[in-house]
Parts: sequence; C-alpha cells; structure tokens
Amino acid sequence: METRWAVPLQDFMTRDLISVEPGVPRSEVQRILDLHGVTAVPVIDKDHRLCGIVSTKDLLRAARTDISTSRSMLLEPRLAASDLMRAPVITIGEGALLKEAAAKMLQHRIHRLIVVRAGDERPIGVITTGDAMRAIALERLATPLSEVMTRDVQTINEDEPVDSAVQRLDDANVRGLVVLDGKWPIGVFTHTEAIRARTLPASMRKIPVERVMSYEMVCLEISRPLGWVAEYARRMRVRRILAVEKHHLRGIASGFDLLRVMVAA
Repeated sequence: METRWAVPLQDFMTRDLISVEPGVPRSEVQRILDLHGVTAVPVIDKDHRLCGIVSTKDLLRAARTDISTSRSMLLEPRLAASDLMRAPVITIGEGALLKEAAAKMLQHRIHRLIVVRAGDERPIGVITTGDAMRAIALERLATPLSEVMTRDVQTINEDEPVDSAVQRLDDANVRGLVVLDGKWPIGVFTHTEAIRARTLPASMRKIPVERVMSYEMVCLEISRPLGWVAEYARRMRVRRILAVEKHHLRGIASGFDLLRVMVAA
C-alpha cells in the first residue's frame, strides 16, 4: 500500500515564505527569527531571486567573531544578511514528492528546503522537518519512539555557567544541549540562547545556564507511537522530543529522526 510519503510535497509545504532582503541588518534578521519562531530565513532580492539563506548558526558564528575581536553587536550594526548568508541554497522543485524532500534534507543534514517554481527557479515556499511531522501524524505511524530516538544525548547540569554551555555547543558541534536537574530534563540550550548569551557582559555569562535556557521542550515515554509523538510535538511547536523512561532521560528525537522513518519506508 502506498504511504502518504509518496504525495506531492506541495500538499505539505508552507507557502507563506518568511524572507529578508540582502541589505537587512543583522539585528533585524535576529528580530524576524525571534518574531516568527523560525531558525532560518532565505535571502531574496527585489527581483525575487534567491540569493542565500541565514540561520541561527550563521548568527552565532558572527557573535563568536564579535567576542574574539571585542566588538559589540549593538555598536557594530553594519553586518547585513548578505554578509552572513550561505550560498548557494539547497532547493527542491515544486513537483517533487514528500519522500524525496525528506531524503534530500537527510542527505544534506538541513531542516528545511526552499521550494522553487519549475522553469524560473523562483522561491515559492518552504518544506521543513516540521511539515514532515504533520505527514507522520496523519499517517498514524505506530513505530515506537524508542526505535528512532538518538540515545547519545548532549547534556549540561542546570548550575553550570552559561560560558560552559556555549563552549559545549561548540565542542560537540550540536544544535542544542538538554539541561538537567539531576537526571531529569528541565529545558534546552540551543543556538538561539547562545546568540543572546554572546551579547551579555562577561560577568553575566557566569550565571547558571538554567537562568537563560529555553523551556520549549516535551518529554514523552519511549513507548509512544510516532504518529502520536509527531502530532503532540507539532501542536506544542517544539523541534526536539525528549524520550524518557521511569523518570530518566533515555534519548532525543528531532525532525531528522522522523525523516529517517519516511526515507526507510
């Protein structure tokens, strides 16, 4: 029986494309990311051509430069989206299937693909791992969370300083850390929190990571079926699902883990 993954990605993509122009200042890029709750925006010029893409990872890289050169982001507003963006952008045609989009995101380890119109390659939307979650929820996939979760979870204790959390992100080359109170997860520290931390005075970066962490997470039992997990995560607007068993953290599942299920099918 053909699964829902074989449908056109147009059935699941987001057509309301949030973007910035090349000359938009870095501070405005950050404001737009925060306002819309997204982690990346495409850079599109006035002729509606796709120039690049800027993510929280790119902003964090710029913030690292500020610290290393003693620059202040508030005093150095000259950097614009065109200075921060990565190009070329990995795209997918509007006529592709959802499972093809999933495979491409996995191949390039990215959470989104800009969808382009056939013929002129103009951007018309975006397909994300969050959109994939909606498809999995509709399919009512019965595979348990334990079968797809990643068991190697990068964590940090709640009382460790913010500087340590930022350094841990760099060393482990991950998008986020799970903040623990003993053995129980209480929050996450991601690129978004790290960017904000980089702008703090040195004395403030010594405060416990618990003071600046994000509470946007969900903890679910490892036996939960993926269809239920995907719908819950979608409604709660979270990108990471923490898998727990008997009050202990056992693993973590992101959009990538769910995409693997789609590609395998």
